[in-house]
Amino acid sequence: MMYRQTPAEAGGEAVVSAAGGRLLLERGRRQFFDDNALEPPGVRDVIRRSWARVRDLAVPLEDPQTRLLEVESDTLLERAARPVLQSITEPLSDVELICSLAGPDALLRLPFAGRSMFARMLAEAGSLIKGYDFSESIVGTNGIGTALAIGRPVVVDGGEHYVEAARGISCAASPIRDPVSGVVVGAVNFTCPVGASSPLLLAMTTSAAAQIERELLTTANRADLAVLRGQVNPAAQRALAVAEDRRRALREHLHRASMNATSTDVQTLLGQVMQIAARLFPFDAVWAMRRVGDAPLRVVAIDGDVAPGALGALVPEETAMMLDRAACGEPGRSGSWHGAGHPSGRSPESTSAGVRPLPGQRRLIRRWVVAAAPAGPRSPFPQTSQTMLVVASDLAGSEGLGQRGLSRDLLTEIAFACDTACRFEEISKLAASDPLTGLPNRRCFLEFAQEAFGRCRSTGQPLATFMVDIDRFKRVNDTFGHRVGDLVLTRVARCIQAALRPGDIVGRIGGEEIAVVTAAMPAQALVLAEQLRRAVADIRLSTGSGTLAVTASVGVACLDARDQRLSDLLDRADRALYAAKDAGRDRVVAA
Repeated sequence: MMYRQTPAEAGGEAVVSAAGGRLLLERGRRQFFDDNALEPPGVRDVIRRSWARVRDLAVPLEDPQTRLLEVESDTLLERAARPVLQSITEPLSDVELICSLAGPDALLRLPFAGRSMFARMLAEAGSLIKGYDFSESIVGTNGIGTALAIGRPVVVDGGEHYVEAARGISCAASPIRDPVSGVVVGAVNFTCPVGASSPLLLAMTTSAAAQIERELLTTANRADLAVLRGQVNPAAQRALAVAEDRRRALREHLHRASMNATSTDVQTLLGQVMQIAARLFPFDAVWAMRRVGDAPLRVVAIDGDVAPGALGALVPEETAMMLDRAACGEPGRSGSWHGAGHPSGRSPESTSAGVRPLPGQRRLIRRWVVAAAPAGPRSPFPQTSQTMLVVASDLAGSEGLGQRGLSRDLLTEIAFACDTACRFEEISKLAASDPLTGLPNRRCFLEFAQEAFGRCRSTGQPLATFMVDIDRFKRVNDTFGHRVGDLVLTRVARCIQAALRPGDIVGRIGGEEIAVVTAAMPAQALVLAEQLRRAVADIRLSTGSGTLAVTASVGVACLDARDQRLSDLLDRADRALYAAKDAGRDRVVAA
């Protein structure tokens, strides 16, 4: 989970970029601390601001003071966090990863660490002792102290730490908020060696914080209980007591399902949680929708009476604006499509005239509930993404005592679970993809290729591997510039993807080298490889220096008894590729 590409896996360009980023950070660090530069290059704004705060507090760069304070034991936060953090860390006992829970005062409450050398190193430094103070004013820029200072998730990577001694570690931390009041009640942090850091470190942290908040939600008293204590009507008291019991039971079921948000796709998750929600109130159809940045609102999951073709469909702009207006008030407010927010200016409870149907809608629907996942501190990307839930149900007209508050909370929680699942899908895709071409990266390609190799070798099914390399790519970069080189890579990758068949495996495994694994007999493999070569040769790019033609060489190897390991098959395809290069390029050569 804490994987970081090696130089061989990342390709030359990625290595240069990573090394350049580290050098730029080091230069910016020197300028900030030695030359008092206000905005040093290569330093993220959130880190620069933290450095400035800590410098103003006169925290020493070397050997800052260590402060251990007495803290209360067995708090509500600890009881809620302990099972969550144990479930995350127990399967990772052999990984160099430390998990910490801190209170709102940045004092360590719970450490979770394995028996690795990395854990012993941090233990010797005292940072795994209960009561250790992670405040920025004491130890400088760090995950816990900085996350609590800015009120949102943050990654502090290697040299971004204020203290010199912490430059060998990376940490990600996220505030934990009281799900009722929104007040910060603590922070969760994951720490690993700097060489093992990856985007999943932040994903684990935000997921853990969200799960702890859901645990707090199941144990905290709800507003309905305060109303219950103030009621004098015995019938109303009984109704509220029943509603609270149903709420608590439903929360527990929903919590178990929502815990899967980090390992279940959003479509499966929505089906699971709506099956639970149906026990409390009926619904006809459900849409989970998401937009990232300025992109249109898109359907990411459906349930109930919705046509399957709605998945992935874009929501019409007029309808999307209406949904935005419905969700712009308090998150989870039900029955929000009314008055000026409705295109016809009439309540949807009385008519649906003028409402453009949602994708996949099968019948006229008169009542709606719109719930949006909470934005702001609970989301690490509050300004770039939004997830909302649209439920077609008679619930919007329900006046049952306690029911409307329950529906608002419940549907908002479901929307938040869908948001978490979507963000994990997006983060996982980024971690497995080459950012330029969108193809799977080397690690992802090798995982799928190894699975196909093992299956075909044990069953005797055919398997072929292609190594595709763009001819004279260095000359393209030197002559036309890296921008054109990137465009060539993107076009070639798109061209290869279009020529492949469903089930074929493809990935960018080097600078300009793309690998393909396909279930094909030798004759079929040669035909497909020739199709790839011709498709690339048809590419023409207009540049300021004229039209650029692109060609590629292809090496082909088919699985046989010589291939005891996947690397054997890939090596033979690689040798065939070099033979194609030596023979004049722009051709296919079989091993």
